[in-house]
Amino acid sequence: MDVVCDDARSFLANATDRYDVIAYEFLDSQPTTSLTNTRLDHYVYTRESFARAKDLLADGGMVVVRFGYERPFIADRMHRVLTEVFGSPPLTFGVKSPVTGLDGLIMVAGDTAAARAQVAAQVAAWDANPARFPGTTPVTTDDWPYLYLESRHIPMLYYLLAAVLVVLFARAVRVLPKGSLRRPTGRAPWHFFLLGAAFMLLETQNVSKAAVALGSTWWVNAVIIPAVLALILVSNLGAAVFPRAPLPPVYLALCAVCVGLYFVDLAQFAGLPFVTRAVVVGALTSLPMVFSGVVFIRSFAAADDKGTCLGYNLLGALAGGLLQSMTFVTGIQALLLIVAALYCGAFLTRAGRGRGGDGGRRVSPGGRATGGRAGVNPVRQKTPPGLACAAPRRGRNREEAVGRGVG
Repeated sequence: MDVVCDDARSFLANATDRYDVIAYEFLDSQPTTSLTNTRLDHYVYTRESFARAKDLLADGGMVVVRFGYERPFIADRMHRVLTEVFGSPPLTFGVKSPVTGLDGLIMVAGDTAAARAQVAAQVAAWDANPARFPGTTPVTTDDWPYLYLESRHIPMLYYLLAAVLVVLFARAVRVLPKGSLRRPTGRAPWHFFLLGAAFMLLETQNVSKAAVALGSTWWVNAVIIPAVLALILVSNLGAAVFPRAPLPPVYLALCAVCVGLYFVDLAQFAGLPFVTRAVVVGALTSLPMVFSGVVFIRSFAAADDKGTCLGYNLLGALAGGLLQSMTFVTGIQALLLIVAALYCGAFLTRAGRGRGGDGGRRVSPGGRATGGRAGVNPVRQKTPPGLACAAPRRGRNREEAVGRGVG
């Protein structure tokens, strides 16, 4: 016997032998809830996973699934997905755990004709009192792997969490000193809000989806988070080397990459050697960060009220984290389309839209925002109370406009 310590889905992807029996032995975490989109048994009981197990069976081989079905719809889902993959209903009989006392089911799929011939008397006893399955529960797939969620809906806990956050925010606004929170002016705060929401939603989508190739282990975080940080450094390098590159093509590339990744199935990389797999999956899932990083750097350098913009960026990240609950309805891949839509919204709310790309303001290699047209006053909003603003003389650069606190 060979002992292999690996994620189940990863083992199936890399296996080359043929097997008489592939057994799933109580591989579950049993809270019967899908309140998180990262679970130990996600991607193991999906249609694609069972299809791969079927490909690894020898002639006459069988897949045996033993599971503690605490809720009827879970048993119905397992029965339905095995029926779809193997083309016929699995043999099903009940078992009782000698340890926990919980009832469970064993389902046998594959060459069930051979199984019936070998244990005909036992099969006849099972058939005398068969288990009933309505066949109406949606099956789990790599795009929607939520075994413990009965239907496509957002669990109530997520609505409660959102409500608690709104209440806490409203309470914080009330207790802060009057006037300490600036009201947003112009489109810039909403631009940064959308950038933050898109970034966080993209990162949570990456962690959820990468598990199909890397396994539901700590390796997912160990690969995805460093990949994000590395590609953000690349975007910083790009912004420094090409400080005057027009931004509309960057937005176009950003949205195009997000839409393109929607059609990429990460499961196809599960059979690669681990190091190669980690590099490919990390680079692909985090590729949009290269372009979104350039957008954020250029937008933040040109922002007049950086504190307010950064605050809205963080609020957007919070909203993006809540938006990831949409995956329970749309599936994981569709989150990429939502990310692309958020970045399109950021493009439409960028500063200086309609006045020449990014508003005529450029980021110099030294990190200063410089003017595109001489003799134009960059301060287009009313001066906040307590600030005096000196407009630059005609022919001077915009960075000569300075604000000086008084009092």
